[in-house]
Amino acid sequence: PGAEDQQPDPLTYLFGKPGELDRDLAMMGTSRRRFFTINLVAFLFALGGNFLGVTSLLLSLLPDRQALYLLPPELTLFYPVDGWKRYVGDGAYELIYPREWLQDQAVTFANTAKGSEDRVLSMPRKRAAPGVQTSVAFGPPQGDSSENVSVVRSKLPPTFSLRGTLGDPQVAAQRLLDSAIAPKESGKQATLIRAVAEQRGKGEVYEFEYAVRLPSGKELHSVCAIFDRDGVLYTLTVLCPEAKWADKGARLSEVARSFRMA
Repeated sequence: PGAEDQQPDPLTYLFGKPGELDRDLAMMGTSRRRFFTINLVAFLFALGGNFLGVTSLLLSLLPDRQALYLLPPELTLFYPVDGWKRYVGDGAYELIYPREWLQDQAVTFANTAKGSEDRVLSMPRKRAAPGVQTSVAFGPPQGDSSENVSVVRSKLPPTFSLRGTLGDPQVAAQRLLDSAIAPKESGKQATLIRAVAEQRGKGEVYEFEYAVRLPSGKELHSVCAIFDRDGVLYTLTVLCPEAKWADKGARLSEVARSFRMA
């Protein structure tokens, strides 16, 4: 075949033969340097603004959501990774949550535990116990609080230790259910599904999964994760109606699994 029938290489296809790009740019009243500078700036603006989700897409290419932990947590508000954002609270703990969920601003501004039991156990409102505060809460937009995640911090006595005071995970979980979640006089029924201990971040975390049936007949499914640090017990609770757990349980469990010491 003749030279005119030969397929050009990729660079020639994009930029033309030697001199053609500069000639074409000159006809448009610009130069090679200006052309590449403008396109570089446009590319950086697209990355910085997460245009069409391009930045989130590139970050999601890192395995095991590593980008969530490489970026400062504040940046994940603008650059969600694989559908997740990351939150670091009190400089003590961190967790990930679905990108579409919103932070409970009432908790953020007031930073009190008022109503935390409502969100976790659908109990009537009551004043928080001394030394107990809700650190943060998240939930889906326009939700009815039946699906959410919250973190509560509680002051501990100096002699407290996770295993020394509460026992192994199975014993600690059952004690939590019997004394706080579903005491006999409450009319609620709680069933422990699993209880495990794991090393996460800088320390050990207990995680419990359980189901609760309220006197009204409503059934809830929950995963709770706890650890102690510097005289404070941090408790994360993920809550969802039992009827929705089959569809949402895997994702909500991932929120609980992400809870660790920062």
